[in-house]
Amino acid sequence: MAKGSYEAYRKALGDVYRGWWLAWPLTERVEVGEVRKLHRRGSVPAGSLADRGIEAKRGPVGAPGDITYNAGGTVAVRFKAAGVAAQGFSSVAAAEAGALVEFRDEHSALIVYTGLEQSGLADLAGLADCLVRRLWRGDWDPDLLVVSDVVGARAGTVLIADKGGASAELRLEGTVGPGPLQLVDLAGRAAFSASSRLGLNWTGTDLTPCYRVLRVRGTWLRRVREEYGTPQPGRGLAAGPVPTLLLDEARDDAGAVVENVEQSDHLERLESGERL
Repeated sequence: MAKGSYEAYRKALGDVYRGWWLAWPLTERVEVGEVRKLHRRGSVPAGSLADRGIEAKRGPVGAPGDITYNAGGTVAVRFKAAGVAAQGFSSVAAAEAGALVEFRDEHSALIVYTGLEQSGLADLAGLADCLVRRLWRGDWDPDLLVVSDVVGARAGTVLIADKGGASAELRLEGTVGPGPLQLVDLAGRAAFSASSRLGLNWTGTDLTPCYRVLRVRGTWLRRVREEYGTPQPGRGLAAGPVPTLLLDEARDDAGAVVENVEQSDHLERLESGERL
């Protein structure tokens, strides 16, 4: 898929979920409690907390919502109801409901997600405690990422213009409500009947638009190594009990042990050549 389309999508969704990581390709499913590794400009799966014997309790799911993103008003959408002929439509039959999407600028984005729900880990202190114990034994890689929060969507449709003047005709499938058609009606129900100059045209259901990750805080790990040395499996400090002070710190202030890693920070450091 064209790099320009990805960058346009990343910028667009980043305006809404700043600092979150984007699932890419768009069909990728990400779960709370998943373990991931940095890879190029994103991250890839590396198992789960459950695989490693760590319980990942999930908190309550937030109320559902919708996202409709039009890049600065550079995208125009016209709808037609079923049974009505409309000017500009050439491939959507008069008997069908449809939408005509026209893009003014290169890499303009139209993003529609519906049925959004956010869920996350319920016990960060418990996770921090587990990670401290495993780091002390030498069986946790501090570079690993843990998915702490996820935004799931019931359905979505994403269109990115490759060039200015791009357009798409969409046929709306399924039952449409009694009121006038709206942007949210495009999510997961749009079938592309014609398009021109599009870099990306995609629709799907049961999605994970974005997620947040955390890992062991680098400053905390350096302090532990300076004060206690580097634990090694099977000998030295790893054979002894974890200092109570470290466990108390994890339970009382999980944020001192683990930190969120933002995709934007990762990309900035990657481009500068700095190790994240």
